[in-house]
Order: sequence, then structure tokens, then C-alpha cells
Amino acid sequence: MTKRKHKIKTGIFTAVVLLFVILTIACSQKRVHFKGELVKPPVATMQLGPAIFFSEDFVKKLGITEGNPVRIIKGDKTVDLRVYKFWGKNVEFSLQKKYAEEAGFTQGENEFDILLIPVKEAKIKPKPLKFKVENYHGNLSEWKGYAFGAPHGDCDWETGDVVRLEAKNFGIPATAAYGCRVSYRGIWFDCNRPLMKEPRKDGRGVIPERQWNKAAEEKYRIYQDSVWANSGYAYGKRFELFTSFHGHDLTVKLPDGKKIQRPVIEGMGVGFTKDELRKIKKFYYENRDKYWKNAPDLYFGNLPEDRVYEQYGVKLNFFYSGLGTRTYGSLRSDLCKRALHLETPNSLRLDTLTRKSTARFLADLYRFVRKEIIEKDVPVKQPSVKFLPPKDLSAKIKIPAGEFLMGAPDDKGWSSERPQHTVFLDEYLIDKYEVTNFQYVRFLNEALKKNLIKVSGGKVLSNDGKTLIETKVANPFSEINFDGEKFTVKKGREFFPVIFVTYFGAESYAKFNGGDLPTEAQWEKAATWANGRKYFYSVSADTIYENQANFEDSGDPFEKIFPATTPAGFYKSASPYGVKDMSGNVWEWCKDNYKYSAYREIKDEVVKNPLVTEKSTMKTIRGGAWNTEFVVTRGTMRLGINPDYGLVNLGFRCVYNNGKKLK
Repeated sequence: MTKRKHKIKTGIFTAVVLLFVILTIACSQKRVHFKGELVKPPVATMQLGPAIFFSEDFVKKLGITEGNPVRIIKGDKTVDLRVYKFWGKNVEFSLQKKYAEEAGFTQGENEFDILLIPVKEAKIKPKPLKFKVENYHGNLSEWKGYAFGAPHGDCDWETGDVVRLEAKNFGIPATAAYGCRVSYRGIWFDCNRPLMKEPRKDGRGVIPERQWNKAAEEKYRIYQDSVWANSGYAYGKRFELFTSFHGHDLTVKLPDGKKIQRPVIEGMGVGFTKDELRKIKKFYYENRDKYWKNAPDLYFGNLPEDRVYEQYGVKLNFFYSGLGTRTYGSLRSDLCKRALHLETPNSLRLDTLTRKSTARFLADLYRFVRKEIIEKDVPVKQPSVKFLPPKDLSAKIKIPAGEFLMGAPDDKGWSSERPQHTVFLDEYLIDKYEVTNFQYVRFLNEALKKNLIKVSGGKVLSNDGKTLIETKVANPFSEINFDGEKFTVKKGREFFPVIFVTYFGAESYAKFNGGDLPTEAQWEKAATWANGRKYFYSVSADTIYENQANFEDSGDPFEKIFPATTPAGFYKSASPYGVKDMSGNVWEWCKDNYKYSAYREIKDEVVKNPLVTEKSTMKTIRGGAWNTEFVVTRGTMRLGINPDYGLVNLGFRCVYNNGKKLK
């Protein structure tokens, strides 16, 4: 055979193969014509990126897996979009304005073709509405004990991609959770703490009140355990540095009435002094122009000077606090020696090149913190401070019957603390001091003798199986030991407040001693009220200083040890009635079920002896703690915790009503 004939046959064969491939692709790419009206997209769907929404029936007709891409063809315009269901009619479709313009859609009726293409041929990747956690391993030989997390990796403008780049480009281990929040579909998990918003009965959206339940705990545990496993640490060993990376949608209303996103990073620190946070700010402002054009400003909610800042001539309050995350979530102090909570604007995450620059900045920030803060920190042993337990350790203070103003004024606090309202309380007694380790161990030993409790796996359980407190066997940071026969306190910590006690553990102690836990109203009156005067802080003042209470970076001799509680009676300050440590030291359990909007539902002019009994998955805690910033220690601050949980910064005190059981 001549070379010429061989080339002809080869060419014919190639042409036949190509034709076969083209016909195969053409046959495999189903084309569907659609005619319908463009309607407003569902709320909270921007995180889905390039997406188009059809009715459930039409998506079923397409035979496509939700979250997979299709090719939209309208005239000479072609765009790839992911398909999702929404509650529209079969003759309606929806998408965000940006993608509508790219596809050439106009208001009203539109006609276009939908080309069902193989996933591998699409210009975008699938994004199913399914919860998953991804670990990006990094280089543990260089970065063991350091990590990043994106708890909502696909709802904050691709924060997951930023932390992925930390591991890929800079070796810092990172973890991202995806599919956590698609509010319009009733999916809303707070993966950096065990909370969720439950779906409405019709599935269209979520109920605003957050809940702490098994579903929320499951998602949180998966995320949290993945972070620890990926770091090479055993769970419970404290990170040297962990950062929770988020996006925000905060807006500022300009003088001309236009609303735009705040061009700021709002941050919170855990385990940093105020001077260390100022060091980080200084590093940021000296270097930010290396990473981005028009770089945003950085503010830390821990710093007094950052609580209010100005943008475009408009004064703005610091918004994000990450308080729940720092109190009982992935940034809490028994998990991290130091941690950062960073809420970032879209300008740091919108496009691929920007995300690379953001990842580079975060890696440089970690190097700076490691070199200039962590490596220069000197470990401190238990201070040799001479202190004696107060002689009146078991003292109780009488709070007289009468009215008081409960809650914060309109210009103070969170919305959960408002509106301020009038409450009448009967007379009661309240512990002058928080319950100490010494007092709680005495209770445990007496209860053990009476067969009222048992110990299993280091946890002290009631006879009905409720956890009361964790001993050192169950929790390395607990200050209570059990040798099989007797409970004891870690030496030197006898007169510090008891910690890791659950609501049921606090309630059991109170009832055993003829008392109860205070209602929120009883707690707040004892903390803030006297002689017709309301004080903002529980130190008989509307401001608070480092020498008055134990809060984050307050500078007491116990500040550098862990946990950094102070002993009963350490500070001279007290509430107007003389009650100690109601601002700071440890949060304190209250009797009320926690409802964020409880005050807004009050209709009575004067509420008598209130107690929130409405169904809730949480109990209220009050007062702030040694590891919360000063402003959190205000007397009106409210937070909710699962009653089965004990925390390193959570204790309690009791109330009594002339020896009678409280009503």
C-alpha cells in the first residue's frame, strides 16, 4: 500500500471517529426549550453562586440532579448555571440579577434553551445541597497546633476556598464545612457552635429563634472533630492558634440613602491581650496594600477604641462578636490558647485572584503571630498570691420586695436585652459569692453517701442519668478529682468558682441546700438595682475597669494561668446590694428557659415574679466571664446554653426565699 493511500484511509477513519463522537455528544446533550416569566429569586441564595431556579416539577421533568450545571442559551448568549428547585410555578424561573444580565434575561417573559451537558464539560462545578466537611491537610511538621476553619464554606462567598488555599499554598491545616445554610430551603446550621434554626412547617425558610438540639450538635461535632483530626492533635489539646474565617453582609447607609456593604474586617480575639491585638492591627495596616487594592479597615471588638468606628462619615457600631463561638463553640478557651474570629467583606473573596491574595495575607499573619506573639510568650505558673477565703463564704444577701427596671435602655446592649420593662419581685436571699469548688465537692461527697449520685467515665450522674459535672477523668481542665470513694479539689483551687457544672448539676446543688437557681429577674435585680437606680455593670457603676472585675485581659495575677478564674472575694467591688462577681469571673446559670425575643413579647405594664417557661432547648446564663471582653459583663447581657453542658467559664450561685421553696 502506498503512503498516499494509507493517509487517505487514516483520514477517513479519523473523520468517521470524530463524526461518531460528535453524534454521541449531540445525542447525549438533551435540549429543552423553556418559556416563562422571570421572578424575584429566593432570599439568601447568593451563596449558591451561578444558579437558576425552576419549579420542583420542572426540575423533575429535566431529570437533572439538583446542584448540577446546565448550559442556558438565549440568542447569542450562553452561560452555565446550576439548577435548583424553588416554590415557583412551572411557567416561572428565577436567578440573581448578576446572572440574569449575563444570560440576557429581561423582566417579564423570556424564551431560552436549556442544554443538559455532561458535568465534566461545564464551566462550573456542581454544588449539591448536601452537608459535607472537607479537610485540607497542610504541613504538620511546620504547622502542628495551627489551623484554619471555614464553618460555612459555601455561604460566605467561598470562604472554604480561602482556607483550602491556606493548606495548598502555605501548608497550614484547614477544614471547611459546606451545605450548612440554605435558608430558603429550611437549612441553617451554625457549624462553629451547636445551634441551628429549624425549618418552618412548609419548608419555606427557617424559624428565627436558634435551637440547640441533636441535629445541631451532630453537624457541630462533625466539623469540630474534623478540625482536630486534621491538625494532628488529640481532641481537647488546645491549639496554639486557630482562625474561624467568615464572610459578612453588613451594610452602611450612606448620606445619599444608598446602601453598600461595609468595607471592613470585623475581628474578635481569644487569648490575646489588648496590646497583642493592637500589634496585629499595626501589622495589618503596615502591610495590607501588598495584598489588595482598596484594602478594608480592620477592627477588633475586644478593643474599646474599635467598638464604634466611622465609614464614609457614618458612625457604626461593631456588629459581629462571635460570642457563642467563643463561649461554647470552636473558639472556646479550653480548645484554643489563642483564636481569631474574622468576618470579612466580599471584596476579599469575590474572585479567584483576590482569594489567593487573601490566603497569602492570612499565612503571613500566622507567621507574624507565631514569631512576634506566641514565641515571645513566657508560660506562667500558679501565682504565689496570698489570699484567704472570705470568712462569710456561705453568706446570703437579702434583696427586698419591690419593682425594678429589667433590661437595657434603647441605646444599649443587644435586642435580646430590650425593651426595658418593669418587674415586681417578692423578697428573696441570694448567695453573696459564686459557689466554689470546696462547697461543690462537699455537696458531692454528701450526695455520694446518700446514694443520690454515681460516677461513670469521669462524669457525675444523677440517679435519673443527667450529667451534673465532669471530673478530671472526663475533662483534663476540671478542678475536681474522684478516686473511686471520695471527691477532692485540685490543690490551691478550693475557693475558686466551680466550673464544668451543668444546669442540672447547679440545680441539684441548690435544691440539696434548700435553695434554687435564680430567675433572670432575680439575678439582674441583685446585680444592677438599688434605691430606684439602675446600674449598667454589676459593680455599682455604669462603666467598668480592670481593677473591679475579672474579664478578658483585666490584668489580675491569675490572668496567665488556665482557667483564669479568680477566688471568691478577690475583688473589692460588688453590686449595689453587695453581691460579688456578678460581672465577670464565670457565667452563671439561671432558672429561665432561654428565648431571645422574650422581652418583646411582654404585654403587662408590671410583670410579677417572671420566669420564662416557654419551650426552649436552652437555659439562660448571665454575667460574662474571665475570657469575655468587658462589655459582655454588663448586668443585662443574656445568652443561652444547653442545660446538659458544662463549660470552663460557667458556674452558678443560689437563691433562697426564707427557707421556702421558690414559687
